[in-house]
Parts: sequence; C-alpha cells; structure tokens
Amino acid sequence: MINEVITKRFLVISLGGKDAEYTSFRDYFTQNGFDVSFVYDERDLHKIPESRNGFDVVLVDVDRDPDKQIVAVQIMKKYYPHTAVVPITKESKIDIALQMRMSCLGLFDYITRPIHWGNLDDVLRRVFRKIDTDRMLKRMEQERETILNINRLVLSHMSYKDFCNALCLELRKIINFDYFSLVSRIEPSGEYYMYLFDLEQNVHNFQRGTELKTTLESFLFNEVSKSSKIIIRNEVCKNGSEDEKDIVNDGITSYMVYPLFINNALIGCINILSKHRAHFSETHSNLIGQVSAQITVTLMNAMLLDSLTASEEKYRDLVENAPEIIFKMDSHGRFLHVNKMGLEILGYSAKEMTSMYLFDLVADEHGTIIKKQYDTSVNSRKDNNLVMTLLTKDGKRLDAEIICSIQYDTILNDYLVRAFVRDVTERRILEKRIFEYQRRLKGLLKEKTLKLSETEKEMYNQRKFLDALIQNTNVYVVTITLKGEIVFVNRAIEKRFGYTLDEVIGKSIVDVFIPQDKAEELSDDIQMLFSGNKGEQIEIPFASRNQKVRDILWIVTYLKDEWNTISNINLFGYDITEQKILKEQLIQAEKMSSVGTMISGVAHELNNPLSIILNFSELILMCDNLSKSATNRLRHIIDASQRCTRIVENLLTFATKRKSVRKGQYICINEVLKNALELKINDFRVNNIEVEQLFSQSLPRTMADRVQLMQVFINLINNAYDAMKSAHGRGSLAIRTLQRGDKIVIEFEDDGPGILEPEKLFTPFYTTKEVGKGTGLGLAVSYGIIKEHGGTIVGRNWQRGAIFTVTLPIKVQTSKEIKLPVKGDYNLYGLRLLLVEDEVGIAESCSELLMAKGCHVTSVSSAKDAMQAIQEDRFDIVVMDLKMPGEISGIQFYEWMMGYMPTLREKVILMTGDTLSPEFRAFIEKSKVPVIPKPFRFNTFLEKIGFTAKKAGLFQV
Repeated sequence: MINEVITKRFLVISLGGKDAEYTSFRDYFTQNGFDVSFVYDERDLHKIPESRNGFDVVLVDVDRDPDKQIVAVQIMKKYYPHTAVVPITKESKIDIALQMRMSCLGLFDYITRPIHWGNLDDVLRRVFRKIDTDRMLKRMEQERETILNINRLVLSHMSYKDFCNALCLELRKIINFDYFSLVSRIEPSGEYYMYLFDLEQNVHNFQRGTELKTTLESFLFNEVSKSSKIIIRNEVCKNGSEDEKDIVNDGITSYMVYPLFINNALIGCINILSKHRAHFSETHSNLIGQVSAQITVTLMNAMLLDSLTASEEKYRDLVENAPEIIFKMDSHGRFLHVNKMGLEILGYSAKEMTSMYLFDLVADEHGTIIKKQYDTSVNSRKDNNLVMTLLTKDGKRLDAEIICSIQYDTILNDYLVRAFVRDVTERRILEKRIFEYQRRLKGLLKEKTLKLSETEKEMYNQRKFLDALIQNTNVYVVTITLKGEIVFVNRAIEKRFGYTLDEVIGKSIVDVFIPQDKAEELSDDIQMLFSGNKGEQIEIPFASRNQKVRDILWIVTYLKDEWNTISNINLFGYDITEQKILKEQLIQAEKMSSVGTMISGVAHELNNPLSIILNFSELILMCDNLSKSATNRLRHIIDASQRCTRIVENLLTFATKRKSVRKGQYICINEVLKNALELKINDFRVNNIEVEQLFSQSLPRTMADRVQLMQVFINLINNAYDAMKSAHGRGSLAIRTLQRGDKIVIEFEDDGPGILEPEKLFTPFYTTKEVGKGTGLGLAVSYGIIKEHGGTIVGRNWQRGAIFTVTLPIKVQTSKEIKLPVKGDYNLYGLRLLLVEDEVGIAESCSELLMAKGCHVTSVSSAKDAMQAIQEDRFDIVVMDLKMPGEISGIQFYEWMMGYMPTLREKVILMTGDTLSPEFRAFIEKSKVPVIPKPFRFNTFLEKIGFTAKKAGLFQV
C-alpha cells in the first residue's frame, strides 16, 4: 500500500486492445483508492480532457506499437503538460532511441513485465515523491518571485490605489483567495484609506474618509485592533457573533487578517478572504510577514504622496479660481501669470497676456504716472497699492486698486510682483454720488429764491436717498469726530461686528472696535488719522462683539465745513481678511518651491565630487599592503563623504517634503555630542564661552541615525554660540544628558538673551539673526529629524537665557552596524563595457575598478564620442551619465542608441546625481532603465552591472 501518496489520478494508455493484465491494473488502483481511466482507442483520447480535471501519471504500454503509443502521449501532453509519464515494457531497459523520445515527454520511471505489485508500489512511490518535490520547488520559486516583485513595487512611486491593486495581484499568485482589501489609517487625523478587490466579480473600489463605510472592513479592522495579532479563521460559523453571521451571509467561509504596524502602533491591516473553503495557515502569514515592513512604509509614503498632490492642487485651484483678479509680473511689469478671473474680465487669452505689460492695460492719461509708481515700488522693494483705470480687450474701462507684493525669485534672478486686483468701480460710483449729493445739498441750501418748505422737502428726499444708499451697501461705513468718537455706522457694520448704532454712538472707536492686543501697535496710525494727516488709505483691524478680528482696508475722506475746517472723518471699509490669508499662503508655497529647486541643483553639483572622493578612497582601500594608519585615514574619508551625502539627503527631504531614509546605528549619544563640540571648541575658547559637559556615564545606547543627530546638535550649539556672542561677547553653555524612564534627555542651557518669539521657533524661514547669517531653516530641519526619530524638541526661556530640550526613545539594537565594503568577488571577466561619463574623476575610478575585474572598458566623455564608439565596436553593457555636455543630451543619445542598436535595450545602466528633476523621473518611468544614484559605493556599482549582465544572459555572476 502507498498510504503517503497524495496524488490519485491515473491514465493508462494501451492503444490496440485490453487484456486480463489491465483488468488486474483496474483492480489494483481501485483497491488502493486511486482514480484511474483507460484508453484503448485513439478516438477516446479527445473525449477525456472534456470530462476530466487532469492526470498526475500516465502509464503507457510501449510494447504495443511504440510509435502509436507515443503519439497518444503527445496528444495528452497538450492538455496536461506537467503529467508524469511511466512506460510499461517487457524489457529491463528501453531502447535508447525510444528512451530519448520518452524523456522529451516527461519520463519518470519504468514498470517492467511481468508485473509484481510490490515492485509497482515502489515505482509509484518514487514517482509521487518526485512529483511532490517538483511541485514544492515550483511553489517555493513562485513565492520567491512574488516577494521580489513586491519589493520592486516598494521602490516604485505609485498612488495608494495602484499599489494596493498591484500587491493584490502578486499575493494572488501564492495564496488562493476570492476577496482582498487593505485598510490604512493616518494619525492624528484619523482618516481612513480603504481599497478592496472582489476577484469573483472583478470589482475594484477605493474609499477615503473619516470612517470605514463597509461593514466587513469595519469588523475586520476592529477585530485586529483588539488583538494586535494575526487573525486566521478557516471555518466561519453561522452560530458565531452577529458580525460573523454577516460574513457567512456574504458567502465567506474563511479569512486571514494581517496587522500593519509602525513603531508598535497599528496603522492598518491586510484582509484576505475566501468563499471556497481555503485553508489559510501560518505559512501564508509568514510570507506576508517577509514584506510587511516594506508594505507599511510604502502605504504611508503613498498616502503622504496623495495628500501632498491634493494639497498642491488645492493651492493651485485656490489661486486659479479666486474670485478676484491675481497677476504675477516681473520687475518690468511684464505678465508672467494671470488667473481665470483676470482672463475672463480683461478678455485676453493666457498666451496674449504673457506677451503684454501692465502698462498696456492702463488708460493713456495714467500710463506715465503708473509706470513711475511701479518702478519706484520695485526699486525700493516695498509693497504698494496702485489705483488706476484698466482697459479690457473690448475697450471697457475698469476702475481698479492693485495691491502689490514684491519678492525676489532666486530661479529667475529677478524681483517679482504678485498683485491682487480689486474692482473699485462701485466704490468710485458711491464716492461720486456722495460728493454729487453733498454738492447738490449745499446748493439747495444756498438757493434763497426757493421757499423754505420746498427747500426742506428737497433736503429730506436727498438725505433719505443718501441714507438708503449708505445703509444698503456692502461697504463698511463709519463716521467719527477728530477725537475718535463714533457718529455713525451703517448696517454692514452692525451685521458683521454685532454692534448697533445706539450702542456705539458717542463712544471711542478705539474702545469699541480696535482689538486690545493691537491697540498699542496701531496707536501711531490712529493718532495720524485723528490729526487729519493720514493719506487716502489705512489698514486697521476691527474686532466684533465676540472678539473675532477682521482685517479691514479703509478709504479715508475728511468732511469740511464752510470755513474749510475738518469736522468729521468718513471711513469706507473693505474686508481683506481672506485676501491676506491667500496672499500669505501663496508666498509661503512659492518660497518652498524656490528653495526646493535651489537645493536640488546644489545637491546635483555636490554629488559628482562626492562620488570622486568616495570612489578613489575605495580604490586605494582595495590595494594590498596598506598600513593600518593609511587604512584608518581612508575609512575616515569614506565616513566623512557619507556624512556629506546624508546632509544633502536631509536638505532634499526638507525642501521637497519627501520621506527621508534613516540609517539606524547603535550609538552612544555622549560620543555624538562630544564629536559635535569638537567642531566648535576653538570658537568657544577664543570668545570666552565656557562649556560644561554634564554627561551621564550610565546613559544607554540607542538605535538612531548618527549623522542626522550630529546635524541637530551642531545646529543647537551654533545657535547658542551666536546668541551669547551677540548678546554680551561671552557666556556659559551647559550640555546635560540623562535617562528619564524609557527616554534619553539632552538639554542645551545657555545664558544668552533668550527666545524672542517662542511660537515661531520652528517655523521655516523664521530667524532672529542679521541678514546673511541665518536662513531660518536650521530649527525647522532639526524639528523634522527629531520627530522622525520618534522624539521631541522644545525650547523655552529661563531666568538666565534659553533651554532647548531634546528627548529620544531608547531603542534596542536591531541590526549590526554596516561595515565598510571589502574587496568584492564579481565574475565580470571578459565583459565589454562602454562608460559614458564627462566627470574625469568618476570615469577614471570606475574604469580602473572594472579593468581590475577583467572588463574591457572604453571610456568617453560625450554623447557624440559614444555614438562613434558604438558604430565602430561591439559592447555588452553601456553605463552612461544622463546629463552630458555638448549638443546631444543623454536622453537624445539613449533614443539614438535604441534606434541604431535595439539589442542594447536591456543592457543600459544610468549614473546620475539628479534624481529629483521632472525630466529625469519622466524618462525613467518611460524607459525603465536601471539607475545608480550618485554618489555610490563600488559594491553597488558592481552589483548593478553584474545583475544587468546576468539578466541579459551574458554569463552567470
């Protein structure tokens, strides 16, 4: 008996008839519980696949017309290609020619006549063991390939929905299921991302909101939240909880829920469900566990990418669809951008506007004056308001007030003017009407020929009309005396600020409307207003009854009596609160955009020299017979180069808002602080600043990024040094470390002037240093680094100066420190390689390394020389820089090469220090070319070349 055999499907082929031997075969297979079918005629061959799910073993009688039997096997192989073939023969050995033909069809073993059933048991046992082994190896290979594919997905930049869809399809290759969903939650907002895929109905769904809208996902997420463990249910019972009853009603028979964590906090779960009694096991959960960390990080990155994209679209939509006209102009008044409202009102297309100047829209009588005012504002670098009449394309006149904000653009190397345009036509009409009615009123009073009753009646009507006009306008109207006493407020004031005329009449405008916390700041402007010397406009905020503050731009007019003496002050106000918020958001967004572009360019220029330093250091380190001191010095150079690389990465992380990659090491905080102090100790000594190191000797080590923490400590030490030096030319700095529970605490205590505005401490671009000595980014970057480490950083004043406190979690060692690479053993011998690199140092170091590995290297410095080399010689691999000098760019060279020699498509590798530009990302997305980012280590360089050579089938690495 073959009790351990799992497979039980047999097909016996004996074309030409049956005999008693096959009756014995049928009895044998039936007694052993096997499923067996017999074919004695060619016509029956094509009927079997229609009614069967396949066979595990085919027994073929080769003693009866072998050619005909082999043709029959070939027919069955078309339907079941993985079926094992076992011939039945009288001979102890099959003819060599027949054996070779059978081997091509999947020959596993032989059954020799006369048949002994004990021997048959042994043969079948061997066959089934080989089948099971092959299936197990195939399954393991599929699992390995799936894990590699998932890891590749982690490295791609995909949206949340696209990543989940790709992940589902990969997991389906190794786990049988009918329904897949993935739930993620962002803290502290509590927003949920949910993706589900019903494979039976081929239905995809993606949802995003503050709550889970499907009962199934809500139940599964709540279950895993309670246990924080993997949940496997292979037999869902109708007699279970109400929620499980709902699952059974949906046709679910088994499910597995895999939780996803970040820093021991649950952020989501992967849900796999089946309607066909799938058996989920610990093996399945272990497969997901191998890539769960990568999946978690990728999901967080995808959610952040979706949020960032939505935020950018929001701000772009905010400007483009603003209810006011918004201009962007250069220092000469040429339009760089006009929003939709501006194009609609002015009547020009966007293309027409970019070729025009502001002064092209100004009426001729005001053109010279407006140009002079514009140039004065740009040259003085001061914001200004311009009042003018604009002409639309169809000749209509538009009375406008343009609020100009001037900023320097580092990319265009020019001062740009951002302008918010307000249509003041209604205000001008109102002013003219008020002036006209006042004039007419005075004229009527002077007409002595009219009767008193008629005069009074006319005055009454005029005053009534004027009062209705003022009361029903949306413009705020306030009349005060020269002492600031309120004489009149219209209904617009009453509705917005909650005070009636009877409540405020006779009271001081300062006591009623001016915010208490801004009264002192506005005192000079208010006194100038009361004195009658204030200009046409003034910006004064008003506070409502419930102390809500609105920013108001007031148009000031002075009422004079018949002796030309100012009697009252009229204020016409426009609410600019939302406009100021929009302006600040626009300025901040463009600041970050300019800084990101500048830092990306600087990073690209630094990456080439860093590559040269790193590569030549590693080349020298590979030399034999180096002294110990020389080896240590080279390791210091490599370590410093890597520190520079990490600093550049940190700047890029802050400027582009991308997720940084921390390189954890098991470090001593005291040692990092000492290294940071060594960089500044001479400055402290020369400037009479005492440094007190109060380090705890029992401070535990922790897992952290040493380079990033060094950057934070240096920044805090420099800030303390600058503050004490500028305050009194000397000082005292105490640095203290201690353990507080499961936290490490680092305190920086100085006796400088303290913190002036604590609420702005970690705001980007905020600095108290003089121009040229501070960027306002140091503490903002430090805050981000400490937050990513799971810690906190706070600053506060004390009786003698300022104290900055940094707390970091104590984390046990999770991985050994990465050592410097030693000589690698890569079998690249005989590889013909074309190296296209314009940086001489990188080209020389890479060429030397590759030739040492036995490669034939041709090195050129331009695309033109590379094209000539390809035309004259044959190459196995092409390693090229994307940015190259000359008339032909790297992208143009790649496109030419693919057209001239398509066989190189899978044999090209890119080296570049500019991985952030839109042009680079678009090219990589289109071409799928592998990339080695600069600066790189030689191990990375050789591994990429070896992998490409292996993938191209050149040789085994």
